[in-house]
Formats: sequence, C-alpha cells, structure tokens
Amino acid sequence: MKKFEYLLIVQFFILPFIGFSQNKEGVRALMLSKVNSEGKTPVHSIQVYISKGDSVLNEAVGFSDGKSVIADKHNQYKIASITKTMTSVVILQMQEEGKLSITDTISRFLADSKIVRLNDLHIHKGVSYGNTITIQQLLQHRTGLADIFTDAAFRFYLNEYLNKKQGWNSEKLMSRYFKYGLNRKTHFIPDSGYYYSDVNYFLLGLIIEKITGETLAQQFRKRIFEPLKMSQTFFEYYEPAIGSGKMAHSFLGKRDITKILNTSYDWAGGGVVSTNADLAIFLKGIFEGKLYKKDSSLSLMTTMLPHTLKSGRVSYYGLGLYQYTFNGEKYYGHGGFWGSIIAYNPTKKIIFCGTVNQVNPPFRTNQFVESLLSTF
Repeated sequence: MKKFEYLLIVQFFILPFIGFSQNKEGVRALMLSKVNSEGKTPVHSIQVYISKGDSVLNEAVGFSDGKSVIADKHNQYKIASITKTMTSVVILQMQEEGKLSITDTISRFLADSKIVRLNDLHIHKGVSYGNTITIQQLLQHRTGLADIFTDAAFRFYLNEYLNKKQGWNSEKLMSRYFKYGLNRKTHFIPDSGYYYSDVNYFLLGLIIEKITGETLAQQFRKRIFEPLKMSQTFFEYYEPAIGSGKMAHSFLGKRDITKILNTSYDWAGGGVVSTNADLAIFLKGIFEGKLYKKDSSLSLMTTMLPHTLKSGRVSYYGLGLYQYTFNGEKYYGHGGFWGSIIAYNPTKKIIFCGTVNQVNPPFRTNQFVESLLSTF
C-alpha cells in the first residue's frame, strides 16, 4: 500500500473512529460522575442520546429502579412537559390544513363547552377575560391562567395527582380547576405577561378534540407517532402501552413514585411516555421537514419572546419550545418535570435527549447538558 493511501485511510477512517470512541468514554465518565444513590435527592440512573452527523451516542448508566435493574439505553420514561411540544405540533399542523388559526380566540371552538365555562375561566380583578384568549397565547403561556400544579393547594398533589386509581379525562381535569378556585387566581390579563401553566395546554387539547372529533391520543398517534415510526412512544393511560415495557423509575427526592404516579392528570401538558431514541426522531421530524408542510410553521414555533422570571433570569419561549444556549450555541427544545430534556441545534444539526429521572437533581441540569455536549 502506498504511503499516501495509508495516510488517507488513517485520516478519514481510523482517526475519526478513535476520536469518537474517546468522546463516548468521556461522556459516559461524566454521566457516571453524576450518579449517586446517597443524599436527599439521589440520581440513580441517567440516559443520554447525542447525535451530530453520522456520530450517534446512546448511553445509560446506573440502576433504572434505584436498586438492582441495570439502566438500559432503551428504557422508556415519562417525558412530562415535553408532551407540550407535541401538542403544539398538532395545532400548527391543523393551522396548515386551514382548520384553525393561532390568532383565533378559543371562543370560536369552546363557546358552548360546559367543561370550560369561558365566562368563568379567567377572572382578573373581577373582570372576565376568558372569551378574549387566543390559541397563540395558550401556546406561548401568555394567558395569565393559573397553573393546576403550582397554584393549587398542596392537598391536590396528595389526593389527586398521586392517586393511582383516579382515571382522568378532560371533564375531570377542568372540574378540578374550578373546584380549587384557580379561575380567580389568574396572574394578569391575557397577552400582558408570561406565566407557565399546564391549563393552557389542557385547553389546546380540548380544541384539538373538538375540531377532529377524536381523542388527543388518537391525533398524536396519527400525526406524529405513526408517521415517524416512534415505536416506543405512547400516551399513558389514554391508549394501550407499547414498546419494550422497560420503564425507568421516577423519583421525587428519595421516594420512588413510579407505582403511584398518575400521569393521566397532565394529559396534553405532560402525559406521554417515550425513549431518547424516539424523541430524537421527533426532533428530526420537527426541524428536518417531516412534520410540517410549510416552513412558516417551524418559523412560528421558533419565534421566541423573552420573559424575565422572578429570579431575574431571562427565559425565551416560543410555541411549545424553549430556546437554550449551550456552549454559545442556540438550541430549541423543552424540559420535563421528572428530569428530562430535549434540544436541537439547527445550525449544526446536533440532537440532545436525556433524563436523570429525578425531580430535583443535586446539580444544574442545563450545566450538565452543556458539559456533555462539549465532551461529545
């Protein structure tokens, strides 16, 4: 073999493989450094998926049950609020089809709803604003509606959300909203601020069901899961479970709440189960032309509005997507309550999906993601 040909083989085939192998070990070492079964908020397992071009890393470390079951990269997990991104995708697809406009007020579709009760939905300083709320404001969390979790009484968590026997539906969800007086705990008049509320996405789910005459689970499956061949993804409680059946446990502090957690409650705001690999397919579907027919849909989804939070930190939110900055690069994605996050870099087409399966990990998740991406 000529020396020149040998050098080409080394440069283009052998060295990249060695480099990727080293990157993989570096990422795995970083993941292992964060696994700790001790303390008040133990992290028993971590799953990470990163892809850039032809290089793909899909790893899991630790014990998925917190005890003896070795974590598997194919473990399914509750993606929580990443579900909101899926709800947003369906809404924008329906706009492409002419079935709605995001500038429509929700009264166009829910005026006769006995579940929503628009005249009572949003009371701010004695004035009703329910009929003025638009679909876009729901998507952007700019309605001022109270959140069923952060604004409800603590007993709600114990008696409702962690009630494994309770089978939720849209009627029961909204009945609790009124039962706890959340319609009178609004934060501002519509479109005058930002306040993250799952109720916004409950209402979007109701609009989807009203227009299509099908369940939200059916629409997700027809529009997202089946076209993208997401074989490990399903709407928990609202359709039969599919996939490997190997579920990573969810922890709230030291407590394993997997067996008592009732995700049917979060529905359009957080009820889906998936895997890192399937969520990577979902991100590709959004950003690489498989879910939208018009470029304008993606442009709308990624048009960000800045919001200054109580902490002083500025957050950017579009239509079901956050904007993140990792290592100086712009990413779009969403996080989930149980320690999950997805992110896509449109410039370099880098995909990140991961979960630590702990609500309050003893480290800053965004900094951890940044470290993983820089190592890869």
